Amino acid sequence: MSSYGYDLIGVEVDGRIVTATVANGPMNLISSELLSEIDRFTSELEQDPQALVVVLKSSTPGFFICHAKFEDLGVLKTSAVPQSVDEAPMNPVQRICQRLRSMNKVSIAQVEGRATGGGATIAMSCDLRYASIGGAVFNSFGVPLGTGLGGGATQFMPRLVGRTRAMELILGALDLDAETADSWGYVTRALPAAEIDEFVAAMARRIAMSVPDVIRRTKQLIANSDRLPIEDGLRAENFSLQQMAGTPEGAAGIAAFLELGGETIEGEHRLADLLGEVLKHTSG
Repeated sequence: MSSYGYDLIGVEVDGRIVTATVANGPMNLISSELLSEIDRFTSELEQDPQALVVVLKSSTPGFFICHAKFEDLGVLKTSAVPQSVDEAPMNPVQRICQRLRSMNKVSIAQVEGRATGGGATIAMSCDLRYASIGGAVFNSFGVPLGTGLGGGATQFMPRLVGRTRAMELILGALDLDAETADSWGYVTRALPAAEIDEFVAAMARRIAMSVPDVIRRTKQLIANSDRLPIEDGLRAENFSLQQMAGTPEGAAGIAAFLELGGETIEGEHRLADLLGEVLKHTSG
């Protein structure tokens, strides 16, 4: 397991859950130092065989992660202006976002303040995104500056909210509040500020109690669902089922489900709670 030692990111490890708290006040701008630490953290996390869930949050009041610090913008530029798309690599922020999307851990963004530029894209690239009502605000800008965008919002946002809403938000460089973000599908759920910490922690624990291989396989199935023909995706899902259903872990889960009231009228009416009991029973 990684030691996870950084100056601008506090890291706590609780079993299979890794919580990373950014503290680069006063606004959590993506300075060259913070960019380097997020890059190193996500790289080390990707290689950690024990980690299953990562929660990314902030301890800086009013801010999640903001845009790149303009005096440090050189770290995002290529040494020479590329003459074709094929010559343009992904920049460090884009690589971080791709790592969060593709790693075999479930990534959760807990956004309780402003998330702008690359910080907004980092949130968008996480598997689950929770926003505090009255606190979280998102803005992907670059168009009004005459530079365009570079964090990845032009690719991630349309997949979340659709083409026309992404056009409005990006071309207008508009603020997006938590409740609108929820209704548009930008975030997974908007929550009252007093409830978000407990909710995210409970969700992380619930996911982390599941069989790690099943979580990792399921994340990959969902991640591939927007690029595979549905028939190929269905076969991939069934392949995973056939691989996992006969394992001791699978057998234990089914046995606990039945023992605790599954396949009864009462049990089916309280299915979410019952499944939580199954996880507690099987995770030991």
